Amino acid sequence: MTNLLGRRWTVPAASGVLIAISLLLGLTTQRGQLANAVMLAAAVVAGAPVALKAWRALSVKVIGIDLLVTVAAGGAVVIGEYWEAAAVTFLFAVGHALEAATLDRTRSALAELVAVAPDTAVVLRAGEQQEVPAGAVKIGETVLIKNGAKVPVDGEISGGTGALEESSITGESLPVDKTSGDKVFAGTFLTSGFLQVVATGVGADTTLARIIHRVEEAQDAKAPTQRFMDRFSAWYTPGVIVLAAAMGLVTRDVELALTLLVIGCPGALVISIPVSIVAGIGRAARDGLLVKGGEYLETAARIDAVALDKTGTLTRGRPKVARVVALASEYSQAEVLAWAARAEAASEHPLARPVLEAAADEGVSARGLPEVTEPIPGQGIRAVVDGNEVLVGNARLLERLPEGATRDGRQEASRLARAGETPMLVALNGRVIGVIGVADELREDAAEMVKGLHAAGIKRVVML
Repeated sequence: MTNLLGRRWTVPAASGVLIAISLLLGLTTQRGQLANAVMLAAAVVAGAPVALKAWRALSVKVIGIDLLVTVAAGGAVVIGEYWEAAAVTFLFAVGHALEAATLDRTRSALAELVAVAPDTAVVLRAGEQQEVPAGAVKIGETVLIKNGAKVPVDGEISGGTGALEESSITGESLPVDKTSGDKVFAGTFLTSGFLQVVATGVGADTTLARIIHRVEEAQDAKAPTQRFMDRFSAWYTPGVIVLAAAMGLVTRDVELALTLLVIGCPGALVISIPVSIVAGIGRAARDGLLVKGGEYLETAARIDAVALDKTGTLTRGRPKVARVVALASEYSQAEVLAWAARAEAASEHPLARPVLEAAADEGVSARGLPEVTEPIPGQGIRAVVDGNEVLVGNARLLERLPEGATRDGRQEASRLARAGETPMLVALNGRVIGVIGVADELREDAAEMVKGLHAAGIKRVVML
């Protein structure tokens, strides 16, 4: 990254140093010729890339601002205005460097997305497992996703169960339990279990690939003002050149024609756009906002509705026990939490941590490890604690219990789910004794942030 920065700013830095030296030499009248020579060198250093770009554009019959800058700088040199030639070319060199900086900011986001995509896939062919490049998987083939592996294709689960970490696609902070019939996306991560997936999208046809392609398009998109400048330069450049030539023919004053060229070169106008865009994107980045490019920065001025992600934006992205409901009269909320914590003591499931933290906060004893711990992919965990069988998990876990012992648990789990919480049923020796509701914590500044958006002129704020 440092090397890229160095190359990008080499030309404007060298030209700027030469301009400064020339101005210092100009303070000494005895060295006026030397000062002019150094200023001319500054114009050549900054103007050479601009002239090369203008020549390449002309070779494909495109007339732009670069041509006008080249002609104007050359004219300034002819009439002895070396400072004008150096200033115009230096400003353009800085402008091009700033435009490159804008692109680099958005390319970093693309690099992070590309890193999410897996390179290989394990495919079941002729009854044997074969590792092949992810792009070589064919639609309809069965891909095996093992614990700890990334999903290389979009597809539908045909067998197995597991928990998928889908934050790279959906932004959801908690792994999502998956089973037969559920859809999976390339770039997600299997935290537990084993899945057989029938590929429905591979290579460029995956959801992740389409996201990456959209970011690439965003990088190439220009702001409306930038597009206007492209159209403006296509007419303005030949117009100024023709006007200067006509003035020279009419007045027979070459110096006057060249002066018109120099004055007509819109250096400040052209550099104002990349400077403004880079300054805006840079300030947004310091405030924690990623702006994909100049087009989106300008569009922000007209926003009247904002859609917010929940996880990590309105909430902390860190699950916490919101409530404990006891369903058996002989067990208190503290006892329900204690049994769940004892069972989860040796679990690797993401929801084990909030249960153990809640037990510690409430002063509930969860010391010691269960005699037996059996993860049940897609459902929860079975543990033997002091000779007692404890089940902790989602509603699918109730299939292991007698129908009469699950009615109250199902009802309470549905109620907590409607309230936006993730229900964890706790069963002891074949009987549901309680339900624990786990939810993402609301950020303390969420309400203030929404009020601030309204105060800034946003008419509607919604949560995705």
